[in-house]
Amino acid sequence: MTPGPRPEPTPLGSVPPHERRNLWVVCATQFLVLAGMTAVLPLLPLYLQDLGITDAAPLLWWTGALGAAPFLVAVFATPVWGAVADRYGHKPMVIRSLVGIGVASVGMGLSTGPATLLGFRGLQGAVSGVFPAAMGLLTSSTPMARVGRSLALLQTARSTGALSGPLLGGLAADLIGIRPLFFVVGGFGFAMALLSAYVLYEGPRAATPAGEQPGYIGWGDLLRQPRLRAMLILLPLFQLVVVTSWPALALYVAEIGVAPAALATTTGLVVFAAGLPASLTATTWARYGERFGLERLLIASMLLSGVTNAAVGFLSTRLDVLLGLRVLSGVAMAGFVPLAFDWLNREAPAEARGRVASLGSTTLMMASVVGPLVASWLSIHVSLASTFWAPGLLLVAIGAGWWLVFARQRARTRRDRD
Repeated sequence: MTPGPRPEPTPLGSVPPHERRNLWVVCATQFLVLAGMTAVLPLLPLYLQDLGITDAAPLLWWTGALGAAPFLVAVFATPVWGAVADRYGHKPMVIRSLVGIGVASVGMGLSTGPATLLGFRGLQGAVSGVFPAAMGLLTSSTPMARVGRSLALLQTARSTGALSGPLLGGLAADLIGIRPLFFVVGGFGFAMALLSAYVLYEGPRAATPAGEQPGYIGWGDLLRQPRLRAMLILLPLFQLVVVTSWPALALYVAEIGVAPAALATTTGLVVFAAGLPASLTATTWARYGERFGLERLLIASMLLSGVTNAAVGFLSTRLDVLLGLRVLSGVAMAGFVPLAFDWLNREAPAEARGRVASLGSTTLMMASVVGPLVASWLSIHVSLASTFWAPGLLLVAIGAGWWLVFARQRARTRRDRD
């Protein structure tokens, strides 16, 4: 990849008030949405039991279907919402998505059977798109010099919400019950929609060239751009590394000798060991991306993520080693997604940034559907540890290949300049 110009940093004092308000409201929205969604996800099997599904086989089947339904529907819905955002603006899409999440959450709380619950989970996926819409709003209202840091803060808010959700959801369910928890999550969705409608600012849309209509750059035109296409392939491959270890994590923790009585708590600690460093270091990756170039930092994140995940699979024979390696892998993985979306935003035509962001988000969701299937195959046919080292080695190979391509392009650029 040919390195682009590096934007000069802008003093914080010159940041317009509306830009700051947009950033903090969008980050708060993402935190609450992710916290709410992850709060109810681990409780779905218990909620199904409350709905009368008590036999083991149907319970497992319905749990899997409920987990996959939003992602499967969102794979098809998100690009559509991205196109609508390019045509009508990103702020309406943020509000629309938050209202939809509120309706779907309340509907899940009112469900009287698993089929109804599945329908509202599908609706949740159909109205999805708050992340690409929020990201599109930020990138359209933020100068290029500050986009990277804004996206890193957005990713930090998402990571922190996803990290906090299961703990907050478990505490709330114990206090008020599972069904009322859905109403609380829905209430947060409606409240954030009102706040977004009142506070978020999206400037006037740029005039469309004479004879053209908004959105005139087609999907095919976007996908024919090799650089965009390459990143849309890299994003799901990276996400695959992240999610492949999730389904078998508790079993892997048990395999290294953790007692059954402490298994749930220890597994949560292992998740936290990677999630907290990732939340704290995303903005650091963005700052160094602005300083040294996005391509260099993307390659560094890929290589370090691959090495640390492979090390988890090869070297984790004790809990303290596992926790230490998970901290390192969390730091390594924190940079890639915000840097990649910053890169996509710079590469995308201005009138198609919503669609490009939605394509990136869709590829992440596709990896979230495929990852558990890969994990199951690896766990059965290879080993539990292979859910870490196999995708880790794959990412090392991809990162090394990109480094070679990048080095050759830089050498060619220097030769042409000389």
